[in-house]
Amino acid sequence: MRNLRKFTFPVLVGILLLILAACGGGGDNGGSTPSGSSGGGSVADIDQTFTFQYVCVNRTLLPCQLVQQFIDAVDERTDGKVEIQISSYPELGISGFDMIRLLEDGSVGLGEIYSGFVGGEYPVFDVGNLWGLFTSTEQYYEAVDALNDDMKRVVTEKTQGGKVVAFNFYPSNFFFTKQPLEALKDFEGVRTRSHSNVLSDLVNELGGDAQTMAFAEVYTALERGILDGAVTCSTCGFGQKWNEVTDYLTGPIPGSFAQTFITFNSKEWESMPPIFQQIITEEGANHTARARTEAAKWDTQGVGQLVEGGMKYSEFTQEMLDVIGSAGEKAVLPRWVGRAGGYGSEGVDLYNEKIAAITGLRVNPDNTVTNIGR
Repeated sequence: MRNLRKFTFPVLVGILLLILAACGGGGDNGGSTPSGSSGGGSVADIDQTFTFQYVCVNRTLLPCQLVQQFIDAVDERTDGKVEIQISSYPELGISGFDMIRLLEDGSVGLGEIYSGFVGGEYPVFDVGNLWGLFTSTEQYYEAVDALNDDMKRVVTEKTQGGKVVAFNFYPSNFFFTKQPLEALKDFEGVRTRSHSNVLSDLVNELGGDAQTMAFAEVYTALERGILDGAVTCSTCGFGQKWNEVTDYLTGPIPGSFAQTFITFNSKEWESMPPIFQQIITEEGANHTARARTEAAKWDTQGVGQLVEGGMKYSEFTQEMLDVIGSAGEKAVLPRWVGRAGGYGSEGVDLYNEKIAAITGLRVNPDNTVTNIGR
């Protein structure tokens, strides 16, 4: 009997602890912990390592290289327990056009979504990158800010739960051509590499012949005469050595910055403890601000490098800027409205609500466009 009493108290204590645990008495989160979490509230409490491969557009591009600072900050703050390695579309044989599906099904755990690549299948992504409508970089950023939360929601919906942790920014786009583009007539028939439906609409309206082609294939196409020109940012073209196969740099296209979305697959994101999610989110915000600041500097840097590399640079004349603005109103916006599903669709509603007041162009119920004060 004495021995029985000796063990009764510990047994009762054990039962009580089990009851408390079952009722959620062991923590502030109701007793639930994310998959892969040790349940600890600090980095030191986590005894697991999480490894991800970040897939960017192309590792030769400065926005992709800038992500390394984000990666290094996450590594430092997690004591090396979140490891992110950079890869890119060309290395993995990815075109970028199917990035939504790859993030949705987990083929890519962490990747960069560019609206121009996915906008063909999901036109709503182009609502903030309608080149030809914006007259300045400042106006473009105003549109981006207005759409911030909406685009995060759209990415989450289309990727079935994906998490946008940061935005990347690519600077202004320029025309790289073998012949000068001094007037509208010079665009006639120029076979020009395009990287989005929006850009194709603009190029074609100017009289060019837009041709979609993977970024990594452009150098060879220019070299062999398959293309007469191509459009990309100045530092992007320099990184791909387009100055070796083109002679003239013209631009930039006003307000032609491009925003991309650095996104986790939902299961990969949910596999991490909350403390790691918080760190990644905080460093993602830091990266967004850093990328936005750096992108503004890259235009000048890229132009200087290309001129030094032998290219002849000229800005668009005011006459050409007016033509580009007219093409945006008459072609870029109406054709995007058609692809997006017309008035009342998600994309067009977002445009009218958030962007029309910025561009001065509004979409009417009959899908026509009215200039309300451009």
